[in-house]
Amino acid sequence: MARSEAQRNADKKYAQKIKDKHKQFAVNLIVEEYDQINAIITASGMTKAEFLRWAVDELKNKNEEK
Repeated sequence: MARSEAQRNADKKYAQKIKDKHKQFAVNLIVEEYDQINAIITASGMTKAEFLRWAVDELKNKNEEK
């Protein structure tokens, strides 16, 4: 189904609004490792972004204890 002109304009407006505000953090994992990690994250009720933020906070706290 083709997007309407209004939808395309809204997409462009949104893209301009968020431009340079987000970056991707990508990693390559073996399939089994990805599946295991993804299952654990999903079971915890977290998104991948939430998990990453939580893990960074945990590392910060661990490093501050040293």
